[in-house]
Amino acid sequence: MFAVVVGALLCAACQDKGPRPSAPPPPIPETPRGLTEAQQAAVDRVPRPEPDEAGNIDLGAMTVHIPEDWVFVKPTALLRRAQFDVLGEGGEAELIVFFMGKAGAGSVSANIERWIRQFSRPDGTEKVDVVPETSKISGFEVTRIDVAGNYGGGMTPSGQPGEEKEDQRLIAAIVDTPDGPYYVKLLGPNETVTENEAAFDAMLKSMKPNKTAEAPDPKKPADKP
Repeated sequence: MFAVVVGALLCAACQDKGPRPSAPPPPIPETPRGLTEAQQAAVDRVPRPEPDEAGNIDLGAMTVHIPEDWVFVKPTALLRRAQFDVLGEGGEAELIVFFMGKAGAGSVSANIERWIRQFSRPDGTEKVDVVPETSKISGFEVTRIDVAGNYGGGMTPSGQPGEEKEDQRLIAAIVDTPDGPYYVKLLGPNETVTENEAAFDAMLKSMKPNKTAEAPDPKKPADKP
């Protein structure tokens, strides 16, 4: 009888002992800007320019002068050619120069339409009253737009849509060059962008064509070290 009881207890213990849950995976190391180390390494493999002592930065097809109070930031995405923090009374904005090679990211009109759709009026209706302006600067055709409202086009580091932000403004320009289009975007709180509007336009007017080799195509990164 004793042997039967012991056997039953051992059998019950075996049945209760299911598979142990696996330990959670260790967190993926992130850089201060929210990228994983692997993602930042991929970004870093594409050569990036930095401003010189005079505040000029060679973007590839052209050199521009950066306002002295804009803060250079190491680019945080593969297609960002240059990046700056822009400070103001309304909070921090960003100036980003995107370059995607000769093919670019679609037509000028398609990009402008997409940027405008990222904004809505406070009552939720879409922005439809934005008229692009086209000009020539140093031989480059430049298309500029200006749109303000609630911005819903942000993305988190994981690639998910970010929360909508109220009272934002975007001043953006598409610069057509022999290397391909450059996309220059000043985005952030309306007050800060308004404070820096003149500086943005002065930066565009400072463009000087380069005769150097074209900018590296970010879609074809250099070999791993």
